[in-house]
Amino acid sequence: MKFFFITALCLSAIMSASQVQAATELVLIQGGDFEVGSPTSENRREKDEVRHHVVLSSFYMGSREVTQEEYRELMGNNPSRFQGDDLPVENVSWHDAVAYCNARSVAENLTPAYVISGRGDARTVTWNRSANGYRLPTEAEWEYACRAGTNTPFSTGENVTVDQANYYGTYPYDGYPSGRYRSRTIPAGSFAPNAWGLYDMHGNVWEWCWDWYGAYGDESVVNPAGADSGTYRVNRGGGWNDFGRHLRSAYRAAYPPENRTFNLGFRLARNAD
Repeated sequence: MKFFFITALCLSAIMSASQVQAATELVLIQGGDFEVGSPTSENRREKDEVRHHVVLSSFYMGSREVTQEEYRELMGNNPSRFQGDDLPVENVSWHDAVAYCNARSVAENLTPAYVISGRGDARTVTWNRSANGYRLPTEAEWEYACRAGTNTPFSTGENVTVDQANYYGTYPYDGYPSGRYRSRTIPAGSFAPNAWGLYDMHGNVWEWCWDWYGAYGDESVVNPAGADSGTYRVNRGGGWNDFGRHLRSAYRAAYPPENRTFNLGFRLARNAD
């Protein structure tokens, strides 16, 4: 494993004072290589977690999930079931998340990462991978950032407790003590960050990724972006109403891109080069 470091990305001066106050800090994730997926020995491992080698370029990742304040100020509405400015926005589709990324890019005078055609949930989206605007992380980037150099089931080690993440604590990871079930989202950044300065990579809300869901290969890949097409878009991390095993760094979930639920949000990414 290579050496990593993190640093904050300054926000554009074009944003209003209220936006600057609400905006989530971005953290530089230095590129490197790692093993995506889980070892066959990992408890509660799923068949689609085939372990394989991935090399990634550097990128920026939001330190927190996008909050309701951030979303409302830019998009003019707040679709969330659990209301609160500092709570993560939820009830957003993959298309909603992509639209937010482009809107924020335009607000900060950046080149939008996505070319969107059509209307509503029938829209088609193409990713301009050279654009400097906001985007969703790829599935590989998300897992790399979540692990923060670890190879255990969670970035917190062999287990994650209810003092480290917001989830269905009465259904902990197998063999570990039961804990509190909060029954809702809590403010973004309520727990200690992982080693790379990222909050809530486990729990609170699931997070949309760019990728179409598809089977992993076992070959080494560079900057993968998922299947070429599909029915479901990947989401990662687990939510406030998920069992402990679903918060594992390698666990994969997916929904149709038009799906909106009260445990599904997103965080931002940007190219570093």
